[in-house]
Amino acid sequence: MIVRRVKNDHFSSVRSIAVLCLAVFLTISIGTVRADPCTLWAANGTTTQGNMTLVAKNRDWKPGQTHHLRQVNIPGGYSYLGLFALGGDSPGLKAGINEKGLVVVTATASVIPSSQRSSNDGDPISSHDILSSFASVQEVISKMDRFVRSSYYMIADRNQVAVIEGAPGGRSSVRLIDDGFLAQTNHYIAKDLQSFNSKASRSSRFRYDRIMSLMSSSKGQLTLDDFVEFSQDVNSGPDDSIFRTGSSENSSRTVASWIVAIPENGSPELYLTMKNPGEPFKAYSGKLDPGFWDTRTASSGSSDS
Repeated sequence: MIVRRVKNDHFSSVRSIAVLCLAVFLTISIGTVRADPCTLWAANGTTTQGNMTLVAKNRDWKPGQTHHLRQVNIPGGYSYLGLFALGGDSPGLKAGINEKGLVVVTATASVIPSSQRSSNDGDPISSHDILSSFASVQEVISKMDRFVRSSYYMIADRNQVAVIEGAPGGRSSVRLIDDGFLAQTNHYIAKDLQSFNSKASRSSRFRYDRIMSLMSSSKGQLTLDDFVEFSQDVNSGPDDSIFRTGSSENSSRTVASWIVAIPENGSPELYLTMKNPGEPFKAYSGKLDPGFWDTRTASSGSSDS
């Protein structure tokens, strides 16, 4: 799969994103937290051209789910644009950006058995909570006590990027940058949590090492187009690459790429590819300027990811 980031009316206008949002009415309920075996990466400050923030997620999952891009509006909360998966295992919100320019993407802590990842302790936070309630990375970090599930969250604004790694027993760790780059796959990176990595997969380690190498090789010049190119990297084969094609019919493979560029000044730009069953990849991109957020395309909704 190669989807070029072209600049024409179909792909680069905000209208194409707005029309996509209008196509489906939002009815989603809050559920148990679920995330994906994915690759997350980000860069900011002097590692990028123009001191922007770049954040990306390749979503890997079994074939069969339908994906939709939807704008969600919560009374008394922030509006956000989210990538949702419907049907099959693990439906729900997979990535999002709100009207304040706060981005959230998630990945599964697959080194922890699925039965041990959820927690009912305290007030567990969700991607929906973050996007509808917070305007900055610092505001989210102030609620670290709510990260009680074994999952990975990457959160970004125009100034900072953070990865919050949640582990069993309510343990958590945060990595924060304002001038650098970082990544997360499906095993723990924080030193104090690496004892949980006894079941870390080859794929998770390969993808982490590869994306860190790609960002390092372009340090100081990273752009949105670079992140699009990285999202299509097949260097390590069908199951271990950043873009996974799957070695068998039922293998997990990349089903969506969500990439956001937040300039030092100005409006964020979203680039998205997603694949629905029986269809080719579709690509959308556009600036999420104030005019976009003034267009209310869904009356209400909530979800977990």
